Amino acid sequence: MMGKNRPVLYLLCIIAGAVLVFTGQGSGDTEGTPYLMIIGFIVLMGGLYLATTRWVKDNPKKKEEERDAEQ
Repeated sequence: MMGKNRPVLYLLCIIAGAVLVFTGQGSGDTEGTPYLMIIGFIVLMGGLYLATTRWVKDNPKKKEEERDAEQ
């Protein structure tokens, strides 16, 4: 499932980062921008969580340590 959704997740993270950058510019109209910043931050944190769980699963050192511990 992760392989199929990977480009979509990357796109969502890029969009969330763009929302955070552009809403943080201080364009003068601050009404509604805190909500966009919160949404962008939540999407970025979700992407970070998914990325770290993926990296932990792909860590070969942990598999080697488990094999060594069993022997």
